[in-house]
Amino acid sequence: MVLALSIATYMLFDPADWLFDLMQLTDMTWRFRVFILALATGGFACAYLAERVLFQQVAKGIGMLGQKIRSARGLGGKKRKEYKIILEKMRYD
Repeated sequence: MVLALSIATYMLFDPADWLFDLMQLTDMTWRFRVFILALATGGFACAYLAERVLFQQVAKGIGMLGQKIRSARGLGGKKRKEYKIILEKMRYD
């Protein structure tokens, strides 16, 4: 990630002439370059937070919904290992 961010920042702010021609880059104002960098950083932050917080909760909710549906249909629920249940309770309490 750091390497990709470094290369993108280099191409955004001060690319060499040969790279400018090769990539067919266009001239931009300094403020627009900073805006693009801030937008990319914000997008990365949102993706990181979604992966670490939101998606885990959504996956847990979907799993619980599936268990409820299986229980309602009489198919029996999946039995979790006891140490996992205790570990999860310790983590969220």
